[in-house]
Amino acid sequence: MNITLDIAALASAILYPLVILIVFILFRKEIPLLIKSLTGRLTGLSFAGISLDLAKAEEFSPNWLAQGALDLRQKAQAANVNDSTAGNFRSILETKDDVDYVIVNLGRGKEWLASRLYIMSIIFENRKGIKGIVFLESTKNTRKKYIGWAEPEKVRWALANQFPWFEKAYSEAYGIILDQGAKIINSEGRLGNSYDPNSSGYSITLLENFLKKIQSPPESPPLPEEEIEWVNLPSDPLNPTHTKEHTCWLNGQSLENTLAEVLITENIKPSSQSSEAIDKQVKMALISSQKFIAVVNEEKQFSFLVKREKILEQLLPD
Repeated sequence: MNITLDIAALASAILYPLVILIVFILFRKEIPLLIKSLTGRLTGLSFAGISLDLAKAEEFSPNWLAQGALDLRQKAQAANVNDSTAGNFRSILETKDDVDYVIVNLGRGKEWLASRLYIMSIIFENRKGIKGIVFLESTKNTRKKYIGWAEPEKVRWALANQFPWFEKAYSEAYGIILDQGAKIINSEGRLGNSYDPNSSGYSITLLENFLKKIQSPPESPPLPEEEIEWVNLPSDPLNPTHTKEHTCWLNGQSLENTLAEVLITENIKPSSQSSEAIDKQVKMALISSQKFIAVVNEEKQFSFLVKREKILEQLLPD
């Protein structure tokens, strides 16, 4: 039996956590200053000769409810996805902003449908390069309470596992787009064509076809025993047809159950806590392999995400 050792990989696996621990021990007294700045207005911090840029992740904030816009949360029926109602959605997809994450506020459980989160996680990752989806909810005592964040691809597959008809509908809708001449124009799966690679038209059509596959009409109505799996969509004065969608509403509890281990709930709270608690949180954040560190306040209201790699690359030696 031959055993091959990758010395470089082995050394990296052993030394990387060790270096992080050494940095934590050496600068444990200064680290609370970092936490204070995370919830303040500082854009940079310097200690022990190290210049530390507090690299906030850039938030993508689409206007879900703009006039004539396509509301991805719940109200976008397939019949309404046309040039006038998709205008805002198209502009969102075509903006050049360098963003990292998008916020999904579940409210009290009647704000987002699982199907809309599923298709958004695919299209926004491919078109916008979104790396994280932050989930919030409203409780009796707290608005915009932080639930956790997850990578779009993992959100997609977690939802597909619980709602397998989403994946079937998406596959069929995707096939229609390819038959219509769409091309995959980059390694991230973006759809386009040789004439206008940045056009969002195919993404709009993909969304429209996906919704058609999970709505009734145009698809066949659900059987009586299946009614529990369908949601009555809000009526539209421009489209009085009674429409059902094969999905369900999401709240904080159902989201946690669906996403399970892919939902990252760890966070850092303000520096009003004891230094021991702060030290523990920072140490956990530094040794984590996740892209972002969530910052929340004492009421666990979400503030922002911080890019963990931007902090570590300045703390660790070259």
